[in-house]
Amino acid sequence: MYLLTGFLGILAIVSPYLFGYDNDAVALWTSLIIGGVLLISSIFEGVAADREKWEYWVAGIAGVGAILAPFVLGFSTLTTALWTLLVVGGGAVVVAW
Repeated sequence: MYLLTGFLGILAIVSPYLFGYDNDAVALWTSLIIGGVLLISSIFEGVAADREKWEYWVAGIAGVGAILAPFVLGFSTLTTALWTLLVVGGGAVVVAW
């Protein structure tokens, strides 16, 4: 599952530049931070031999944060940022489940 989590992290990192919402600082940094957290937890999950569950918890919490961020931080009117973070967050929550 770490490959899917890594893909979601990379998607969150590159999406502001692909979908053109890199001019909004809050949406940009939210995507970069959520993507970075997902990517780093994916790397730890792939490298770790002990297979602890904390990586799934981190991915799940980051997913919930991605879902809530557009509404809490006030950029829900940017539809591309909203839908990107909803998809990435929903995917992370499903993977972490």
